[in-house]
Amino acid sequence: MISLGFIQDTLEPLRRGGFNLEPALQAGGFSEADLALPGFRLSAEQYGRLWLRIAEIMQCEYFGFGARPMAPGSFAMLCHAVISSQTLEHAVRRSLRFLNLVLAEPKGELQIEGSIARIVLRETSQPRPAFAYRTYFLLLHGIVCWLVKRQLEIRELQFRGPLPPGREDHRDFFGTVVSFERPETTLVFDAEFLALKVRQTERTLQTFITGAPANILGRYRYDRGATLATRRLLREHPAAAWPSFAEVAVRLGMSEPTLRRHLAGDGQSFSEIKEEIRRKLALDWLSRSAKPVGEIATDLGYAEPSAFHRAFHKWAGMSPGAFRRTHGK
Repeated sequence: MISLGFIQDTLEPLRRGGFNLEPALQAGGFSEADLALPGFRLSAEQYGRLWLRIAEIMQCEYFGFGARPMAPGSFAMLCHAVISSQTLEHAVRRSLRFLNLVLAEPKGELQIEGSIARIVLRETSQPRPAFAYRTYFLLLHGIVCWLVKRQLEIRELQFRGPLPPGREDHRDFFGTVVSFERPETTLVFDAEFLALKVRQTERTLQTFITGAPANILGRYRYDRGATLATRRLLREHPAAAWPSFAEVAVRLGMSEPTLRRHLAGDGQSFSEIKEEIRRKLALDWLSRSAKPVGEIATDLGYAEPSAFHRAFHKWAGMSPGAFRRTHGK
């Protein structure tokens, strides 16, 4: 489900441009009065229809955030441009070249340093709203995840602009902590992903394009099925007391092979889910609390602090202490 804050973010470009909101609201199946309801949300499908109608009204699929408008149909052309890619790296480079040509700015650049890969957005203008950066990465992340048929974990996100007032929800994106007012807008991920083979074909392309952007939101932004149930179950317990895979399968009413198959269908494994939760907790505690590093290691289920330090260096490319000095309050 899409929360009220992000619905308002999506409508803001229309308001800013002086457009009539009513056609967009009708497409999303709600009224302006609904926006005042506590806890109001939209399904991914409703939000997708809202997104498409706004793009049509503004004649820009990037809602006017680029130096040039992204004309309706551009996302479909991007999909056609990358479908023949052999690897994820090839697809990312093609995607960035296409978006750079269409938008002019922000201008995306792929950087690879050892085990770390970064997508850096270059800008000569003032920082864009947080929603503009989210939208750029949502589209890019969605298409590359679809191409390789798996959810790709993001290590870190940094935005140039400030955190919008009262919008703590912007601090999380795809399960990753977001930091603000950084020198550049940067998305960081494991460079090993770049070697993944593209698994989609021309035969599956049209279905993907027809379902976008709702399918991107539904499949890659929000978890579902066994993966969601597994995550929820693990989050009910301290990491140091997590149930075993066999115990999780019993709790979910599945055999171990069935659960393993369902998780694999979502592009995840049990160990990857545990590591993802540990990583997010570690980043959150280090950036928002004064909890000692040794205590964090124990709470995350590490028998030795050194094991936590090794794991954290793999996640963030730096030690826990260095991360806290850079990203802490």
